[in-house]
Amino acid sequence: MAATATPPTALELLALMAALVADLDGQHRSEQAAYERGYRDGHQTGWDTGHAHAHEELAASWRVLAAHIRNHASTPTHTALETVRWDGRREDFGKPRPSDYRAARSSPHTPGDAPREPLPATAAAESVALT
Repeated sequence: MAATATPPTALELLALMAALVADLDGQHRSEQAAYERGYRDGHQTGWDTGHAHAHEELAASWRVLAAHIRNHASTPTHTALETVRWDGRREDFGKPRPSDYRAARSSPHTPGDAPREPLPATAAAESVALT
């Protein structure tokens, strides 16, 4: 013979429904807590990731700036370039230098002597005609 189940009484049904409602409230609290933990963890992870990206961008921009500064720091100054260009100071470029005089100092023309006479025009014309 088959045993037949007796239907639950109204009081048992109310207790069962109260347990289900209590279970729904507990489930809701559990889901809410999990959502809050996930949001907090996700926010923190995003924050950390964003900061990591920001630090990488700052480091890259500092590398570019440091290379620019190193490039300019190794460039000679204007004074150094002028010294190389004019073989000394620019103001002294036209002045005589010791290497300009290859002959001995006892040359026929010394600074105290009178200047030499220019050649006459005919002599200059003859020297041109001979060449």
